[in-house]
Amino acid sequence: MRVLGIDPSSVATGYALIDVAPGFRLTFVEAGVITAPKGHDQHARLVEIGRDLEGVIAEFAPDCAAVEAGFVQHLNGALTLGASRGVACYVCGRAGLAVTEYSPSTAKKAATGNGSASKEDVARIVAARLGLKRIPDGDTGDAISVALCRAADREAGWIERPRAAG
Repeated sequence: MRVLGIDPSSVATGYALIDVAPGFRLTFVEAGVITAPKGHDQHARLVEIGRDLEGVIAEFAPDCAAVEAGFVQHLNGALTLGASRGVACYVCGRAGLAVTEYSPSTAKKAATGNGSASKEDVARIVAARLGLKRIPDGDTGDAISVALCRAADREAGWIERPRAAG
């Protein structure tokens, strides 16, 4: 199974692809950051991120996707992040991928065992788990942790499921 992990943002969206073989054998495929110039308006940035994400999906053909469902305290930030997350979910849905969303703490716990790990700790630990020669930047490390969370959730079933609202 090939998993696409996405850490959405309207400026720098991290993405990562990992393969999961029986026995939870993990293989790193690709990771990076899709950037959109800050000088463009928000809508143009979202279009550019969506188009580039479509290219990643077309090139690497993932079987499923996971998106980090972050929380932002400020209304403007929440709306911008929500729009970016919506674009990521839409692009994945159009490609026929099942999309699962995970909170940052759930993804961090899956990757590191600690739901409140720092971005630096997440990056360092995912690099070690996947045998990467370089420690990824924060957005890429977060995307890898989301992909690992989805892989663990599907394959091993050891991720704590979010509680239903209400």
